[in-house]
Amino acid sequence: MSSATATLLQAQVYWQMLKHRVAEGLETNRLLLLTIGSFLGLYCVAAYVLVSRGLEFVSRMPLFGPLLLERLVYLLFFFFFVMLVISNATITGMGMFRRKDMDWQVALPIPYRSLVIWKTLEGMALASWGLLVLSAPILVALGRLYDVGASFYLFGAPALLCLVTISANLSSWVLLILVKHAKRWWWRPIALFGVWLLGVSIYRFLSTGEPEELQGNDIVSSLHSVLKHTEICMHPLLPSSWVAEVIFASGRGLTAQALFFSSALLANALFALTITALLGGRLFYPAWQRVMSAVPLALAPSTLELWFHHPERFLKRSWSARIWGLNRPEYAAILKDVRTFLREPTQWGQSLLIFGLLLMYTSNLRRLGYDLQSPFWVMVISHLNLLVCCLALSTLTTRFIFPQFSMEGQRLWIIGLSPLSLERVLSLKLRLSAGVMGLMTTCLVFVSSLSLSLPWQRTVFFCAAVLMQSYGLNALALSLGALLPNFREPNPARIISGFGGTLCLISSFLYILFSASALALPEALRWKAQVAGAPPSSTLILMQDLSALGAVLFFSLIFGGIPYGLAKKRTKSLDYLKEL
Repeated sequence: MSSATATLLQAQVYWQMLKHRVAEGLETNRLLLLTIGSFLGLYCVAAYVLVSRGLEFVSRMPLFGPLLLERLVYLLFFFFFVMLVISNATITGMGMFRRKDMDWQVALPIPYRSLVIWKTLEGMALASWGLLVLSAPILVALGRLYDVGASFYLFGAPALLCLVTISANLSSWVLLILVKHAKRWWWRPIALFGVWLLGVSIYRFLSTGEPEELQGNDIVSSLHSVLKHTEICMHPLLPSSWVAEVIFASGRGLTAQALFFSSALLANALFALTITALLGGRLFYPAWQRVMSAVPLALAPSTLELWFHHPERFLKRSWSARIWGLNRPEYAAILKDVRTFLREPTQWGQSLLIFGLLLMYTSNLRRLGYDLQSPFWVMVISHLNLLVCCLALSTLTTRFIFPQFSMEGQRLWIIGLSPLSLERVLSLKLRLSAGVMGLMTTCLVFVSSLSLSLPWQRTVFFCAAVLMQSYGLNALALSLGALLPNFREPNPARIISGFGGTLCLISSFLYILFSASALALPEALRWKAQVAGAPPSSTLILMQDLSALGAVLFFSLIFGGIPYGLAKKRTKSLDYLKEL
């Protein structure tokens, strides 16, 4: 059987499975499908309106409007490319090396390269559909700005699909090479590099002086100093740069140039598939065999050294359990989740990347070139910073917290036989995840408040708000994961790609939107009153802030408390056993 025939056969099998899942969803989850479809339609309309107005505003700026618009397009597709590479590597790695069905797929009489090609295409579909939905309104808004007709979309949409294909294949290359050749000592220089980046961020944050190029008041030089840090996204060898060139050429009516870059994207996408097939045939089986034999029996700990064989050691080692008021079963349950998280590089790697980028961003707010002496810009940036932190947190909770209950899988009955009830296990998961993420996001908001030189009252206000939203988002994701579990799917990427994950993402977005509006409304009213010459008193400011925090607490109880109560009620029954 040839590689193309085997890949086509796998595609047909999964297509039949997809059709059955869609048919079942249409029969049993019509209301949920209607809700998700309505939200996606509303998002597309709102995103199109906002993006089109923003692009028109930027393009009409005198002197540097077209330059800034061009750089924004380059940045947009560059970040799309980076996000696609990371997400595809995560999903393809889980499907290629961690799924149980790969054990019998490897034993089938089909070429290994066909397995790699199909897993690459499958990961591309799972990782890219959300990005395509996000980018569709942006592409339509760019088409409206250039106003050149249907030819713009005939070039733009295939170029975006080629970018998705190239990024998916690049992820498979990196994944196969790393799994086949990675050594344990490689983590040491990577860790040292991370520590160096953290030290640089702290040093730049503690340094109070501004760069020389930003000390003047010349807006052109300030803009140039900001844009020069984005020149990497315009490198001519990047596929994202070719997509941007297709957008510009088709928008300006340069059909020959657009056809040239489209042909370059298509040729590289097909060539990338060829390289994936070549590497898959040579590296997949050795890499898969290395993963299967990653823990030799000689290095496995002896059963006599396990902690439950020595109960007297528990009180000596678990000083943290006594601090947090945990008994022995509760401490064991939390320790299991912590070790599971640390053993999954795809989880802590993405979390570290997101929080590291946010730390670099928040610690360098004073160097972005804004007029931080203006109270208006300080107000706008502080609220936008809170919004960015909450949106990043919602991404992490949907990606990692929502599938936690489902990832227990068919071993859930073991937890049911433990001294802990499922209700208590759910509360311990919430306590751990919300506590850790709440601490990290609060530290980010505190650092950004110091960067903006906010008074301590505003710092406490933003820290309290983000702490409540951290608990609300974690409770929402964990509760929906317990209410809509999928115990038959071992891949968390597939779990969050289902109806429950989409509903969790929509609910998190609405929760953040309502909370951000409640926090920004008193600030906008105070600014309006101050412009009118009637500044509010300190007592009124305190009452408004407390009312805003009360509104956030109310929304947290609605979006997080109610689903958490329903989830705890369901975990008391044995309904989960019929889904195992």
